[in-house]
Amino acid sequence: MTLSDRSIAVLTYPGYQELEFWYPVLRAREEGATVTVVASSAAGCESFLGYPVVGDADGAEIDPGQVDALIVPGTVAGRPDPSEAQIQLIRAVHAAGRPLYAIGTGAAIVAGLVGELDANRLAADADALPALVRRLRADLAD
Repeated sequence: MTLSDRSIAVLTYPGYQELEFWYPVLRAREEGATVTVVASSAAGCESFLGYPVVGDADGAEIDPGQVDALIVPGTVAGRPDPSEAQIQLIRAVHAAGRPLYAIGTGAAIVAGLVGELDANRLAADADALPALVRRLRADLAD
């Protein structure tokens, strides 16, 4: 089972937690998925430690019907501050019946918008990331 030919969107916003963002991005790419980074600003953003990332698309540019999964990572200090386009993307992906995955403080964003996720689609911290990616792979298996 791999993520080959799957489309995965991953959100990012100021203060993002590096492992919570990069681990699923790199693992999904390694397994052949098309990963779209959806930043909260066209200028991109910096992690808590100052590492920059520029998004591939704005949330408004993403067709939720073409996304196989959406990952909502967290931040180090406090609750993430998603853009309005990112908020609408979370709601639209959920409404389209596509799976959502949340990491760390990203879970509070998802819960506030669409309700609590299945515990298997949540990673409380970086130590739980391998299990989350295994679940993602299993959920998207043909």
